Amino acid sequence: MWIYQLVFGLFVVSFCEGKQNGNALQDYQKTDGVRLVVASPDSSLLTESKKRSLAKCAKACSRNKIIPFNCRAFLYDHTNRKCQWLSFDTRSPGAQSQQDFNYQLYQKKDYVRECIVGTGESYRGRRSTTVSGIRCQAWASPIPHEHNFMSKRFRKKDLRENFCRNPDNSSVGPWCFTTDPRAELRHQQCGIPQCSQVECIHCNGEEYRGPMDHTESGKECQRWDLNDPHKHQYHPKRYPDKGLDDNYCRNPNGRHKPWCFTTDPNTPWEYCDIKVCETSPKSNVVETTECYQGRGEGYRGTVDVMPTGLICQRWDSQYPHNHTFTPQAYPCKDLRENYCRNPDGREFPWCFTTDPRVQTMFCTNIPQCGTQNNPVSDCYEGFGENYQGEQSRTRSNLPCAPWRDRNNSGERGVQIGGLEGSYCRNPDKDKHGPWCYTNNSAVPWDYCHIKPCGGLQINIPPAELSSVGCFVHKRTRIVGGGPVGVLDGSWMVSIQKGVPDLSEYRVWLGVLDIGEGAPDWSKRQEVNIADVICGPEGSSLALIRLSKPALPADNVHTLQLPVAGCSIPEGTICKMYGWGETKDTGHDDQLKAVDLPIVSNVRCREMHRGNLHITNTKICAGGKRNEGVCERDYGGPLVCQDGEIRVIVGVSVHGRGCARANQPGIFINVPFYTQWIYKVFKYYPNPDIV
Repeated sequence: MWIYQLVFGLFVVSFCEGKQNGNALQDYQKTDGVRLVVASPDSSLLTESKKRSLAKCAKACSRNKIIPFNCRAFLYDHTNRKCQWLSFDTRSPGAQSQQDFNYQLYQKKDYVRECIVGTGESYRGRRSTTVSGIRCQAWASPIPHEHNFMSKRFRKKDLRENFCRNPDNSSVGPWCFTTDPRAELRHQQCGIPQCSQVECIHCNGEEYRGPMDHTESGKECQRWDLNDPHKHQYHPKRYPDKGLDDNYCRNPNGRHKPWCFTTDPNTPWEYCDIKVCETSPKSNVVETTECYQGRGEGYRGTVDVMPTGLICQRWDSQYPHNHTFTPQAYPCKDLRENYCRNPDGREFPWCFTTDPRVQTMFCTNIPQCGTQNNPVSDCYEGFGENYQGEQSRTRSNLPCAPWRDRNNSGERGVQIGGLEGSYCRNPDKDKHGPWCYTNNSAVPWDYCHIKPCGGLQINIPPAELSSVGCFVHKRTRIVGGGPVGVLDGSWMVSIQKGVPDLSEYRVWLGVLDIGEGAPDWSKRQEVNIADVICGPEGSSLALIRLSKPALPADNVHTLQLPVAGCSIPEGTICKMYGWGETKDTGHDDQLKAVDLPIVSNVRCREMHRGNLHITNTKICAGGKRNEGVCERDYGGPLVCQDGEIRVIVGVSVHGRGCARANQPGIFINVPFYTQWIYKVFKYYPNPDIV
């Protein structure tokens, strides 16, 4: 099933409370493709094997209850679900590492890292000299210093040999008795560093790969490869270059400094307190000024205007948008003036805008390096049906597939024989311009990033607007059925977001009230989103495909699409729906509807005093004070009715103010894009889900 929705439409954030995290894997450092073996016969290096799940294998090693020795590490064979517990680790004498891609090696971090968190009471490393270089006295020996740490009550403190330990939880950290007989040197701290001090951070710490695994408040970090207690998108396999090892603090998304998800179900994430480097950083980012490479994180040019003409807001300004991307917070990101930048690793360079209604926009007018000198036509005339340039990439930078692969296939309802190469073309006279096929199964075809000559979209003069009606009346016969009441607004959906990952977005259907304690929440349907397809250039539309069909019900219905290119007569009363701002008129968080008269584009332009360029891609409705579109309504439908037939003719967009008198609301003209909607239905993957 597909649902239209503005890209900048309403997203209602909902956070789900996680369950208590008790995963034993938190204690371990994982190494892929490594097997630990005994290099020579040694009776002290013991192993034990059984078939276990990974979680049970880790738990058994941590608890040491069913294993006849002190478990320090384990090997796991995922293919055979085999667990092998080890009494040794990589630092144990006689142990040897071997490459074996069938195994993963898990070692208790307390045994293999030479740093501490807090007082270091759990430190189990092999340091055996003090901070001043004196060799430690063996814990089992009373010479040269007698002590009480040989009693059984300290047997769980791992007082082996003469290794530094902290059995009494001293505030100085791990220590030992020394081999120096002088009384003043009876014992001394070992100077084992805090994990937060082992490796420092440059800039915002994107390159930090140190061993810190606790937050500023002392909470333990959640492993990046786990979704418990907090689900998230930052998994090591998805971001292999971000250093998301174990549960160490990292900065995969360009925040102020390294952070992590926590094992506290009530605290999703926190920053980590890590030492800042005193020396200047050595950046691996290639800086460019005329184009961008990759995601544009190294772009240092001076573009400060969006393709739409909007000017960027200065990075050191908090007006009109408050934000945290200040030059002081991101000292290495060159946040000068109001130039487009990418301080947080988004898809392209971007900026805040000077329009209070539009917070951020991508600077898609910056060319990608290597493509700006392509011999392409600068623009196309008409619909671009005669375009003969050499642009061969889509607007999302996907390479075009050769036309010969689709010759005479009849796809998109057109014979394309005779087209050569893989250049952008418009053989079916698509009114949105040249396009091409791709070899990407998720995006089988898309429009190309080519502008119409003159920089404006094709505009049909008002006198030539279509007289075609928008309604299609059909009589349907149902055998053995009964009447189904259509609840007003039952076609509305609420898009819910749990974490910043498309797979975690979901759509609520049948919800007419999104406030706390809403009475109809129990009747809602919840469906995940499978895909989002962006609309033609400048449309601000997107189609959302659900992962499974919605079930028709008294509170879940569909709307008809209008006839392509149709128009609604001026003065027709239609309804606008939304959950947005009410300006103290009541019913906050409840779905509301308001009657709005259709206003012609000519009159609408006059009522806005010529300040808005209203083409045939837009329609207008309303104009009465306190009745119209307001904040959080953006993306809502304008629905017209003829008898029992309801048709969506508009999608609300940012206007001038909130339901002002004599300033009609502005809507995307859905009939102008109906042809594109039908093409997406027909030619994108899984067209049977409609």
